[in-house]
Amino acid sequence: MPEVPQQAASFTFSAFLILALVAVFIAFGVPMAPILALGGIVVFAFAFRFTEAFLYLAIFLTPLTGLRLVIPSGGLQLITSAFSDTLDIPIAEGVFIILLAVWAVKVFLYWRRRNDRQWQPEFPIWSSYAVFVFAHAVSAFSPLMPDASVVLKYAARPVLFDYLAFVALPVNLIRSRRRLVNALWMIAGIGTLAALNGLLSIFFTPGAFLSAAQPLSVFGLSALGENHNELAEVLVFTAPATLALSRLITVSRIRRVLEGLAVFQALICLLTFTRTGWIVLGLEIVVLCATIWREAVKKQIRAVLIIVLLMVPLGAAMAVYSVSQTAVSSNSTRLMLSEIAYDLFLSSPVFGAGAGTFADRVGSTQVFLIEYGIPLDSHGFLQKIMAETGIIGLLALCFVAFQLFRVAVSGIRSIRTTPYYAAYMMIGVGALGAIGYQLFNTGYWTGKMWLPIGIFLAATQVLKPSPRDILPS
Repeated sequence: MPEVPQQAASFTFSAFLILALVAVFIAFGVPMAPILALGGIVVFAFAFRFTEAFLYLAIFLTPLTGLRLVIPSGGLQLITSAFSDTLDIPIAEGVFIILLAVWAVKVFLYWRRRNDRQWQPEFPIWSSYAVFVFAHAVSAFSPLMPDASVVLKYAARPVLFDYLAFVALPVNLIRSRRRLVNALWMIAGIGTLAALNGLLSIFFTPGAFLSAAQPLSVFGLSALGENHNELAEVLVFTAPATLALSRLITVSRIRRVLEGLAVFQALICLLTFTRTGWIVLGLEIVVLCATIWREAVKKQIRAVLIIVLLMVPLGAAMAVYSVSQTAVSSNSTRLMLSEIAYDLFLSSPVFGAGAGTFADRVGSTQVFLIEYGIPLDSHGFLQKIMAETGIIGLLALCFVAFQLFRVAVSGIRSIRTTPYYAAYMMIGVGALGAIGYQLFNTGYWTGKMWLPIGIFLAATQVLKPSPRDILPS
């Protein structure tokens, strides 16, 4: 089991006191602005003291995009300028914002002032990602005349924010194998809960006795999202991450339990009957079978064939679903969105139509509104980048992919001879699956895609045979 910080009781009790104090202030009608200011100071101090616990909490909450933090600005100009009149973001992003502030202060205090190199900040793949942010910002010069303020705000959040929160922050805070293992425990935990939620939905979805696995609302709240795609996009990363954790655990009994949980998560992913989930999970299995499982597959070819035969009924069910009215309607929607993206690209091939404007442009397409009712964002990361940032954005994205590939190749070469190679490959395959899923979905600017990349980059550092100096645990 993961190490439990000695301050766990203090962490829980302090959190309870803060929530109780805020509730009392609100009950007595204290103005919102001072509550927000005081609350921000208290939470910051709390996070400064329990930074590691806050990191694990943020990782655990990342897939729960339905849990949202909704706070009126209270007249605070900082919140009003960044989030309009109301702060409405996933709770996980709120925790990451606090962590970013804490990390910045600790870097200033410990590295800049004390010259403590253990706190020297690192920004992996920063050069390519800086070009990527720039590509979004310069899309304000599009001949389609987007609102420059909207474009620049979008380039800052979510584009720049996702890198800082979900990529750079994990790399800088997960600087030991112990912390990596604890982070994987959080991922395995939320993945198991998500799979259990999907299993229950098969039997208890209103109006159906048996249905595809999907997020089941609890007390009217759909923390995992609204449809089966959002469940599958979580499980395609948590399943290999759970398997990776089993490779880093030495206790055989716990290892077997984790392996079982990984299989359970993969099975529920298949039972969502999302075509993207099947494609991505299949790709992950193929990559693992071609690398770390190659010899095992050769030795156990009969068992592999039996598993394939057992999958035939599930494949048949998937084939039936693929020709259902729901699937056909989804195909039609995706096709029209891709056509709109291509038309926008042709209208402004160099700069694109403007970062963050795709959904609004769809909203001005009357044919789409008549057919589908409401404007939707691009169902695919490549179409999104192509439409909003043009050739400049596509080239910048290729640069990011190239740098990630170089890191992966370097990591494989240095870790291959260590006992951690299997775990590293599984984390990498999970990150690849998280990226691949967003080629067909809309969660590309959330932690569901970028946090797996951050965990993979952190693993690249801490699993090397001669790791850098690490922070004291």
